[in-house]
Order: sequence, then C-alpha cells, then structure tokens
Amino acid sequence: MKNVEIVNFPLNSGEFSILFCENGITTFQEACQFVKNIPFGRISEVNDFRLVLTENRGTCSSKHALLAILAEENGQTEIELIAGIFLMNEITHPVLNDFFKDKSYKSIPEMHCYLRYAKNRFDFTSALDRMVFIETKIVREQRIEPQQVGDWKKVLHQDYLQKWLNRNAELQISLEDLWQDREECIRLSY
Repeated sequence: MKNVEIVNFPLNSGEFSILFCENGITTFQEACQFVKNIPFGRISEVNDFRLVLTENRGTCSSKHALLAILAEENGQTEIELIAGIFLMNEITHPVLNDFFKDKSYKSIPEMHCYLRYAKNRFDFTSALDRMVFIETKIVREQRIEPQQVGDWKKVLHQDYLQKWLNRNAELQISLEDLWQDREECIRLSY
C-alpha cells in the first residue's frame, strides 16, 4: 500500500469547484475522497460529469474525468487523466475466481481510468484502491482528455481487445462475446 497522497489545493474557481463547494468540499483531496465514496454506476449522459454529483454515481471514467476537470480549472495541469489497460483476472479482482474457471482464457484486457501525479497513480473509483492490485498488470497507458472517456475510450479498448484476440486465436471467441464477458466481470466486481 503506497502512502503517497495526491497534491492538495483549495478549490478556488470554476463551475466544478462551485459544485463541490456547494457540498461543503473546499480542497482537492476532500473532493477525491468524496468521489471515491460515491456508489459505482454509469451516469445517464457519459460526457456530463456534473451528473456524478447529481446522480450520486460514477465509473472509473466519469469520476476521474470529473476530478481531472476540477484540477485543470484550478490550474493544476500536472494532474493527468490516464486510460490504462491491464489484464483483469482473479488476482486483480478476486471475486472473479469462479468466472474464469470455465473460460478458454484466464484474463481479459480491461481499460481503467485513473489519475497520475508525480509518476504516481491514484484510483478514486471506490473505497477499495484497486491500483494496489492492477498496477503490476498494466500493459498500456496513455494520457487522455476528459471528453475522451466516452465513445473514444470504448473504440480504443475494443481495438486493443481485437488485436489481443488476433494474437490469441486459440481462444476462439468473438470480440462481441468477449465484450459481453467483460461487462459481466464489471457487474460482478462492483
């Protein structure tokens, strides 16, 4: 478990700072903790990150996009929004142990969004810091913009999955079936 904390600063200006301040949250670290405790769930409009607060739910994508916007509007451009692909399995998500038992594969490349600051990764998806489990399983990561967490992220993820399937033709599973299995893994995990 790392004991590095993400940078802290007061929420001074901008639309998203105002939304947090209206909830009594006045610093970035408070905002991170608040978002971390919001229940997991997809928001109704993928690129309207205010909905994380008003609908009281969010995914790794929407929660971290919200925090990235919050950091940017407060001049903290060194906080990066990252899309990372890691190999999801029973080690990264122990609840999936039974899921993989009858599969021709033992992991699925999954895309996860998180923040990076000073070469450290921070996951505020849920109270459980999954970065502890997935960090060693990351196979690709890149900086993205908040508006890219919707359709663009899905296209990038499915492109990676198709290339992974092409390299592992012995698995004999379609991209569509693998995507459905991935959706089931997410459902079981949160």
